[in-house]
Amino acid sequence: MGDDSSKPTAIELIAQPITLPCGLTLPNRLVKCPMQETLATPPLFDPPIDKFENLYTQWAHAKYGLIITGQVQIDIRYLSIKGDVVCHKDSLKEPHFSKWKKWATISQEAGTPCIVQLAHPGRMSPAGAGERPRGMAAICPSSVPVELGEGWLNKKALNVVLGTPREATLDDIDAVVAAWVNGARLAKEAGFAGCQLHGAHGFLLSQFLSPHTNRRTDDYGGSPEKRLTLLKRLVKEIRDVCPRPYCLSVKLNSADYMATGMGLSADEGLEQVRWLIECGEVDFVEISGGNAENKTSKLHNSFGTKSLEKAPKRERTRIREAYFTDFAERIQGLNSRAPIQLSGGRLITFEWFRRPSEDFIGFRSRNGMADAIDSGICSLIGLGRSVVLQPDLPMTVLLNPSVSDDEALAVPHIVKGQWFANMIPVKVVGSGLAIQFFYHNMRRLGHGLKSDPNVSIPYIVFQGVLETFRSGLFQTVERMLQSFPWQSKASKID
Repeated sequence: MGDDSSKPTAIELIAQPITLPCGLTLPNRLVKCPMQETLATPPLFDPPIDKFENLYTQWAHAKYGLIITGQVQIDIRYLSIKGDVVCHKDSLKEPHFSKWKKWATISQEAGTPCIVQLAHPGRMSPAGAGERPRGMAAICPSSVPVELGEGWLNKKALNVVLGTPREATLDDIDAVVAAWVNGARLAKEAGFAGCQLHGAHGFLLSQFLSPHTNRRTDDYGGSPEKRLTLLKRLVKEIRDVCPRPYCLSVKLNSADYMATGMGLSADEGLEQVRWLIECGEVDFVEISGGNAENKTSKLHNSFGTKSLEKAPKRERTRIREAYFTDFAERIQGLNSRAPIQLSGGRLITFEWFRRPSEDFIGFRSRNGMADAIDSGICSLIGLGRSVVLQPDLPMTVLLNPSVSDDEALAVPHIVKGQWFANMIPVKVVGSGLAIQFFYHNMRRLGHGLKSDPNVSIPYIVFQGVLETFRSGLFQTVERMLQSFPWQSKASKID
């Protein structure tokens, strides 16, 4: 038996600084994962600075090693949800650009670097979520609609919400590349440390990488190598305008976790990671997995399972808190020069109504994080759901020496009231309710309130209906008042 007294402690392992290939030094190994804040407002969905001052100030001072923003959509026509920040054609002009600079300042004011996640939902953009004409279909590498459940009701609802995407033309692809490059440039000019390309969770870049949604036979599909074409082009063209020390990261699926023979396999996912770490242009890769149609990942069950309640011991056996540990172990064999970030899985699910899973879906304990770093399966630890409920988790718990290893873990939680979602027969509606728990709490943080871990799905739904009614009623009254004759006379007097 060796002498364990010389081994670094758990807190020492996660507190180690790391320098990325671009030269950016992160003060520790804890990364605030990208999560949609849902706080931006139409018509242009600029960064909502009044809300972000409340939200990002907490994260900025919580001693993360790196902060990754929530999704920033690169095309205002295609949002994944209303409330996403958008990089639009005038974002580099005033008065919009000053908001971006302020966001960069707020998020990095305590010395933690922050990068912007850039995304395009592709076929996952629901009707009404983007500023596009009614009837205008979302784009996808191939015209492959999302399939969720069986029965005419599910299919009818799905057709209304998402419809059938159209196959992206070469002009569409050129426009998408230009928009991504514009987003990277905007992040650089605003003062952020870099950007991350969202290539996971069934979004557009992920759609190009998956044989399920990419059935093209041109330069952008038809083989594993050609399915990488868009990603390769993005990396090259972004690097042309944003050279190092600008940080460039990519978030990838380990697999789509669909039925056997469908979707991205772990073997092909591994080859995609291989290209990223060998191309010499990417500074770290975040590993995640799953999409709207996943069947086998079991991550879809995790909302109804109470998270880790007791910290595991650091012993001879491996601690496997992160869901994608097995895939990360395969990456070890590639001897990556680019650090690997291991995070939890996709938060949205369309089939979580099955029996609750016993698998962990993300890092919760200091010991589990330290074990992952010490074993070499990853260099960076992604924290997602936990930091919505505990924005200051690194400072108050994980990096706090006064908290013992046995007690250093995120507060256990469970999303309450999922019976309500079970009652809704339409999957595309009911399945999206659990994630509203986290959207609701980020909106609370943005409004200067604390997260509420006890809020239930029925309450959130009722509140949403009430707010919609109030908003609609206000707009109706406003339109009526504007139509009165005296309103026009008052305007003339002014």
